[in-house]
Amino acid sequence: MKHGSRSEPDDHDHCRPGDHSRPPGGRPPDAAALERAAGLFRAMGDGPRLRILHFLLAGECCVTAIVDAMGEKFPTVSQRLRVLRSEGLVSRRRERTHVYYALADRHVADLVANALDHAGELEAGRPPPPGPPAAAPFGGRAMSHAHPDHDHTHGPDCGHTAVKHGDHVDYLHDGHLHHHAAGGAVEEHALPVDAANPAACTPAHSCGAHPADHVHGPGCGHEAVPHGDHTDYLVGGHLHHPHGGHCDDHGPVSVVK
Repeated sequence: MKHGSRSEPDDHDHCRPGDHSRPPGGRPPDAAALERAAGLFRAMGDGPRLRILHFLLAGECCVTAIVDAMGEKFPTVSQRLRVLRSEGLVSRRRERTHVYYALADRHVADLVANALDHAGELEAGRPPPPGPPAAAPFGGRAMSHAHPDHDHTHGPDCGHTAVKHGDHVDYLHDGHLHHHAAGGAVEEHALPVDAANPAACTPAHSCGAHPADHVHGPGCGHEAVPHGDHTDYLVGGHLHHPHGGHCDDHGPVSVVK
């Protein structure tokens, strides 16, 4: 294309080596790390596999429940899980006759959540928030992540469960913990992991609030609550976390009447 007829300059136009200062970028990754990272993105670069990863944001799940949620044949889902596991994106464990899958770690959850958030912003035609993104917990957001285009006003009788969070009140809304901040912005919060709401494994917990074979997850009938780097479920005034075929007790939640 001739000069004067193009709308954008080529990358090499006008600039010369040394024209710009470059901030220190740290030690570059080696070739092996770059290739391994590329493998992660190749495994995630498939809609059905990404859908499985998104489903697992809610926590560990039996393979049978994953198959049911995907609405596909068992061998098809099993093959996709095999690819995700071979790239280190999911973990697998067996307990008696059950096989459970979970996201490998917090990094995978961040990759999935950030990719889908960014895709949603592009789809809606709005720019992403300025500055580097905050790390997202499993199934939730960082403490001060602003929620754009939120036209619902939370408050008493708004239809959403209000919970006490430190020195303020938040509202459970489709698996998120919303807070109206000063100036009208809506922030997405997560309950902290602390002495009141620990994140320990408690296999002996049995509160009787639901059947022993109940599996928490999207559409299970209990409200999802972002808690630290994972998602819990509000059951009878306390947090349940699905883990290894049982529910961990992650402490009480004060519901504001």
